[in-house]
Amino acid sequence: MKKGEVIMGYTVVQDFTTAGGGLSKWTFATKGGKEHFIKEFLSPTYPIDGSPGSTDIKLKKKEQCRIFEGHHRNLMDVLAGKCTDGGNLVVTKDFFRNGSKYYKVTDKVDVASLQVDDIVKQPLDKRTLILRTVAHSLRILHGEGIVHGDLKPANILIKETKTGDYTTKLIDFDNSFLSENPPSNLEEVVGDMVYYSPELGRYVQGDPDIKPNHLRLKSDIFALGLIFCQYLTGEMPEFDQEKYKYPYVAVYDGIQLTVKDEDLPPKLASFINTMLLENPKKRPNIQTVFTQLKRKDLLKPPASGPKNPKPTLKGTLMDPAMKRPSPKPIKPRLKGKLA
Repeated sequence: MKKGEVIMGYTVVQDFTTAGGGLSKWTFATKGGKEHFIKEFLSPTYPIDGSPGSTDIKLKKKEQCRIFEGHHRNLMDVLAGKCTDGGNLVVTKDFFRNGSKYYKVTDKVDVASLQVDDIVKQPLDKRTLILRTVAHSLRILHGEGIVHGDLKPANILIKETKTGDYTTKLIDFDNSFLSENPPSNLEEVVGDMVYYSPELGRYVQGDPDIKPNHLRLKSDIFALGLIFCQYLTGEMPEFDQEKYKYPYVAVYDGIQLTVKDEDLPPKLASFINTMLLENPKKRPNIQTVFTQLKRKDLLKPPASGPKNPKPTLKGTLMDPAMKRPSPKPIKPRLKGKLA
């Protein structure tokens, strides 16, 4: 589709691009005098009449498409009414197939979002307010029992208002799923591996000890802890990237990730560290995250002397149902998008 063409009533205002789109193309389009964001999925493709392939292959593709459609329409139904103009969640407003391709439509968001480098430069109280604002947006999603599945700075739009406050919009729910009900087809899990939780990473790798019911809301909490580290310090927690490559692999191997900045208030650093624990049951839920970030004593500066904040909970705390297989090493498959 090119500029000026019409698709299901939407007039394309610029050519589709794959920039930052991962397994999709996107553009802006107008309908009813309003501008929208429209995404074209590169996969799956529906086998239309005359398309190549055997009958068996076409039947398999149709089944994949049926599951894909059901997933997106189910999310639309669950989130219906959760995002009005100015709301915190930028959810799908329209979803359809045109020929062999699938498309989704959301409102266009006119936000010059703060980037990580901008956030780190803010005073600590402003950075903490941003953390709370982000937690508030995720709290809405978790309130509906939905795991975002692809939390990363690029999917969190943050804008400073004229009054000095912050507004946050959570975007891109393509990898979202109902808690304990992730995609059974592992090829459909295409989030950013940098922000995978240990349980999500192991699930994608096909670890037999990780069942679908292990993939719950607290998978997002691990990703959020990594993002908070970036917002507070400008960096990820420290770990041996040559050995592990991704944070979740280090955690799975028994490494406790911690916030690196020694100048952060110890209680704040300690709380963020609990979000990065291996055992999801030991991580706080999003309501606790939001509540804790409102505590004034969380910003109490470090006392004189040693500045290394110690996590409230140390070591590797494993759910017995998620025992680590041994001695088989973990070898991440190259899946997902790298931001």
